[in-house]
Amino acid sequence: KQWYQRRVRGFTKYFKMLLLTVLLLLSLVARSSAGATYYMYATTWDRRHAGTDSDIYIMIHGTEGSTSWYECDLSGTDDFTRGDTDYYSFWRSEDVGDIQCVTLHTGGSDALLVHRVQIRSSSRTSWKTIYNKRGQWLSRDSDEGITQDKWCLNDCMLDLPIRTNVWSLAKNDFDLTNARVDKLTPTVLDSHTMDATNSTQDIETEYFASGTAVDSMKFSKTGGMQVRTNTIFNSHPVKTVNSTAVVDDSSSLQFQHSVTLQSTDSASSWFGCRAPAGKRVTCSDV
Repeated sequence: KQWYQRRVRGFTKYFKMLLLTVLLLLSLVARSSAGATYYMYATTWDRRHAGTDSDIYIMIHGTEGSTSWYECDLSGTDDFTRGDTDYYSFWRSEDVGDIQCVTLHTGGSDALLVHRVQIRSSSRTSWKTIYNKRGQWLSRDSDEGITQDKWCLNDCMLDLPIRTNVWSLAKNDFDLTNARVDKLTPTVLDSHTMDATNSTQDIETEYFASGTAVDSMKFSKTGGMQVRTNTIFNSHPVKTVNSTAVVDDSSSLQFQHSVTLQSTDSASSWFGCRAPAGKRVTCSDV
């Protein structure tokens, strides 16, 4: 009986170790397949009372979204001290892509004045330096500052991602200097063959054909700020005149950024086909 109990205890211990190993491996796989590690230097302003003992949180914003909140807390270190630079390394389940902005939030009334944040992620090699340009103090005490503030590389990014109640298309510029017009092979809707090789007279007939023509256009960003693919705007389309691309000012269409807009035109009609005497002719409709 004692031998059996020892075997059971040994098996239970082995099973627990195996389970912990599997869970650790699954955790490592999850981290490698999603999310990112963020590396950050936070510099507190060298000014009287600029440091804080309050809990400070950060959220990172980029071209692919935002992270969840992270508490900036260095174990055993008095961080956010006047004039000091603190280094943080932390993992978030969200990879925000190209970093554009950060939001800092305070959990207390001991005011903080951060000078700048230098940050990058494990999915990018370049560091981004984001400044507290307005010199905004953070505090839950409204007489000393505000609870949270958002800082960006470019102030135009403060309202990103684009929302229709904040942003609207002011104008668009067309650069058609490198535009190319390709002549596409016509799509044959139907064809009909008339054989008058053994006839002394012309042979003529009518047949019915129908089909649909498809025209497509797509706008893609080549410069400026990041725009999400669900951004909708109205713009003049581009058309061809004498094999040259020009802007069609006579019409306006609704586009979705980087999404192909297609228009279709269906047609059906009767067509005639005539073969001269002694000839074989194939008539095609495009």
